[in-house]
Amino acid sequence: MDKQTYARYLLTLIDEEVDSEEGVIEEDALFGYFQIFMPSGKGVEATFKLLDDGDLYLQRIVRIYEVLDPDDFGGETVPGYFNTKQKEVPEDVLIVYGWQFIKGLKQLLDEHAELDGVEEESVYLAGIEEVRLLPPGEIGTVRDSYDPGVYEALFEVIHEHKNYDEPIEILDEAYYSITCDYWISYYLQWHRYGLKGDPFAPYFELYMLGYSAIFSGQKLYIGAS
Repeated sequence: MDKQTYARYLLTLIDEEVDSEEGVIEEDALFGYFQIFMPSGKGVEATFKLLDDGDLYLQRIVRIYEVLDPDDFGGETVPGYFNTKQKEVPEDVLIVYGWQFIKGLKQLLDEHAELDGVEEESVYLAGIEEVRLLPPGEIGTVRDSYDPGVYEALFEVIHEHKNYDEPIEILDEAYYSITCDYWISYYLQWHRYGLKGDPFAPYFELYMLGYSAIFSGQKLYIGAS
């Protein structure tokens, strides 16, 4: 099955009319795809029915529906993204997730140090001095001063291990649109890259608890929006 055949199948699942004679369907045509199955996720399993490794994708995607509150879908307006709500957890749990995330990313970058800019960012991660927790709402103040190097190095690694012609690639924008976060997207598709470990798992657990994490200076900041 090629990417276009899969794209047409997905569009029919969400009741979009597909002209067999129309041109190429691009990834952005499926932006917001997983939102169609809010809030319960009922029916999303059909998305991966035609894929040999569909169960692996399904095991991860169903968790994002756990963050949704059905009460948020009873009014005239409904959430457009999978935004999480802050949960009460001990601070040391968040700190541990932060250091696990740093360790996992460094191991990943060390294994691919030959790629452009990757070795430098592994050194940067080795120099992280602190995982700092921020009060609710302050994580946004750090975003403007985030360190782009780690993000670029991770993109380089993923890019080198992604098959852009496989069917699942048509859902690339759909995965990104879940919460407009490439790292969540990487986690949900991790097995497709054929890389070791599961370095984005701690980041995903922070997300599930209502937190995000940003590298800036020599620190990893964790906070709830």
